[in-house]
This record gives sequence, C-alpha cells and structure tokens, in this order.
Amino acid sequence: MKDNGYARLPAALQEALARCDVLAGDDQLELFYNLYDPKTGGFYHTISSRDTERMTPFAEATRFVLEALREGGMTLPDWYKEKVGNWILNHQDEEDGFFYEDLWGKITKDSRLYRDLNYSQDILRSYCGIEPKYPLPTERIKENKETAKTVPDYLIDKDKLLAYMEGLDWSYKMIWRTGHELTSSKQFMRAAGLYEVALDYIVSRQNRDTGLWGDGFGWMNTNGSMKLSGFFNEEHPYPNAEKMIESVKEIYGGKEPPTSATWIWNPFVLLSHAIGTHKEDAEALRARLYEAGADIVNRAIDCALLMKREDGGFSSSINGAIGRVQGYLMGLGLKTESDIDGTLIAGMRLRNTIHEVFGVTPNKDYYAKFNDEFWERIKNKKPIEKKFPCPDEPMGPNR
Repeated sequence: MKDNGYARLPAALQEALARCDVLAGDDQLELFYNLYDPKTGGFYHTISSRDTERMTPFAEATRFVLEALREGGMTLPDWYKEKVGNWILNHQDEEDGFFYEDLWGKITKDSRLYRDLNYSQDILRSYCGIEPKYPLPTERIKENKETAKTVPDYLIDKDKLLAYMEGLDWSYKMIWRTGHELTSSKQFMRAAGLYEVALDYIVSRQNRDTGLWGDGFGWMNTNGSMKLSGFFNEEHPYPNAEKMIESVKEIYGGKEPPTSATWIWNPFVLLSHAIGTHKEDAEALRARLYEAGADIVNRAIDCALLMKREDGGFSSSINGAIGRVQGYLMGLGLKTESDIDGTLIAGMRLRNTIHEVFGVTPNKDYYAKFNDEFWERIKNKKPIEKKFPCPDEPMGPNR
C-alpha cells in the first residue's frame, strides 16, 4: 500500500482500510452495463425496474453511476456526453427551470423536486460540460424571488423561514427527514439570502451533550446529523465536534448493528464533514478515532457485505433492494437484487468516505483499464425489452 498518509495510522487501522477495497469490485461494472438504457443514455435504479413497464431511467440513478465510473478512473466519451446531456435537457421546464422526470411527472413539492434539479444540473455541468436550456430556479430567485416559479413560501423572508423550521419534526424518529428537507433546499436558502438564518437556527437545535441532532441516542441521530452537517464549513465549523465523535464511536460500537446502507455510511459522512470544517484541529479530531478506528471500519465492511447481491451490487437494506425512496416508486423492491443507491453507498462511497475520515487517499483508478471495453459495450447495447407489468400503485407518494 502506498503511503499517502497511511504510515501515521495504527497498524490495525491500516489493515482495515486496505480491506475496504472489497467494496469497489469489477463486478459492479457488469451491473452498470445491465442497468444502462440505450434509448436515453440514462441508468435504471434496479434490474427489476429496467424490466418493468412504465419504469424509466432517471437523473439520480444516472448521476450515481457516472459518479462511480469517474471515481474509479473512467472517462465519458463525447458521444455519450451528448446523448445523456440531450436526455437531461429535454426534462427541463421553461416556465420554472426545474427538471421533471418521465417516471414521476411534474412534481410541485417535496425534496424530490430539488433532488431532481440538483442531479440534473450536475450531470449537465459537471459530467457533460453542457449548460441548461433555461435559467435555473436558484438563478431566478436571485433575480426576483417574489416572481420566481415554484419557490417555497418559507423563502420569502426571515420570519417565514424560522416559522417553517420551527414546525419541522426534530424528534429522533424524524430527524433524518428534517435534515433531508433542509439540505435539499440549501442552495435555495443561499439564493434567497437566508442561509445564515437557517444555520443559526440549526445550531440552536443541536444537543450539546451529544453533538448530534434529535432527541434520544442512536443511529437516527447520526443520520439526521449527517444531513445537517452539510450546512457547516470552515467559516462556520461544526459545533461540538468532539462530543459528536465520541457519540459516533459509542453508537457504532454498540449492540445494535446498522441495517441499511445509509446507516453504515452516514456516520462516516458526518465525521468527514465535521472534521473537514475544523482545518487547524483536524488531526487532533481524527486522533480521537484511532483507538476504535479498526473496529468501526471492520464493522462497516462486514455489515455492507451482508447487502452484497449476486448481480454485482449492494442492496440498500439488509432485507433487499428499496422499491420506493421518499415515497417515489423506483423498482419492485426484490430481496435478491441490488439497487443503485445501495451499490454506491455501501460500495464506492463508503470506501472513499472512510478514507477521507482518516485523512488518507485510496487508489481511485481501479476501473480505468476497463474504460474502452465498457463504453464500446454500452454504445452497442440493444434496446431494453420490458418483461413485467407495472405495479398497480401510484408512481409517487399519496397526498
């Protein structure tokens, strides 16, 4: 193993980090190929969604696959950038600037609306080098938030934002959803000039004894706190970081194991975000993890491998693939198959984030040698033939 900062770590922790390579195997490339849709250039959530009528690829799943490929050292050919870029561009609405998926239609609320916007614009700009057709909603808010379409009422002024945040559910059970709702609209808060207002309120809701958010003490606290940690930066460091680190160590070392890909990964994202905001104290904060580091990393890997599936990926849960995310139908939720969310989270993202926590850099060119072969297969893939009828249920959440 190259040094890259490893030598300063305890030997047991170095061995645990080396073991993380099992999370990013070559078999995932075969899964990505199987999930590719040659008609659009997008990727499906699961093999069951690929084979089911009315199910379509969508931006989030596509963005996840492109992230995995790029992190593994692969590059996107120009023909593919044009193909997937045009597909994404066709989803943007001229009236409000949002991107609407074929799978769910024109959503008018929920964090799903903002997630689809974030992933679509990221595919265009970061992966394809293409600009959106129309001004984005955030750009319209900066110009005039009173006239911008589909702008939440709570972004009109400070009082409305505070009332909205006060009305959210900050309990143990719901803290992840609250954190997710706030994080999904973070860029809109910036555009509306209300980011500092939101940040101050979030700080006021933290449990200073644990360094986490939400009442109680367990995995859901780390999940919600992971989401909220994204509000902090070097200018506004994560508060009570030492307490948070001790809490994560206790939760990860407890009797209750993480039972989903997100539960495994979220604490490491939380640690990475929080430590990264304390530039001068980062090494001192990492040192608090050294003694328990190997045990935590090995437990994360062991739990992730329980979600490994024969199709080459990871499921989002120990019980199988996730059929719905935030109420939106993405697949059939089969026990025997993986899904894109789980594959990225329990695989490449978990591997990379664990290394980030300890300030070291893993090898990131493990897919590079397959680049030409993979894209040649993708380019020549035959059209998808649907095999199963769509479930007789709403594509989105009931309202």
